[in-house]
Amino acid sequence: MNLAKLYTWVVGGLFLIAVGATLAIELVTRGATLEAGHKALHVLIGVWAVVIILKKLEPQYRIFALTNGVLWGSVATVGWLVPDFHGLEAFNRLDTILHTMVAAGGLLSGWLARDLLQPAR
Repeated sequence: MNLAKLYTWVVGGLFLIAVGATLAIELVTRGATLEAGHKALHVLIGVWAVVIILKKLEPQYRIFALTNGVLWGSVATVGWLVPDFHGLEAFNRLDTILHTMVAAGGLLSGWLARDLLQPAR
């Protein structure tokens, strides 16, 4: 089983649908803010996942998982080291935990998918 593929489906879908909904609410209630930018990045990554899935770009599943692992791991690290950095929601406790989970899942599934890219012997 390709866990990076499963990760891309689940995380990409959540980014596009769940975060997309909160982005719409954010834009209507508060306008363009740094938090809206953070949510827009999640949505754009969700769009990337849709492209990977629809175009059946098999090697991209691993790249998607590892990229998310590194990107959101960096955000989570800032959240753990500097809680509530500049008052941004992206660094509050809940978002830091969620970023940590997304990062760990991406790194783990990407690492486990490495064997799938090796030629058959």
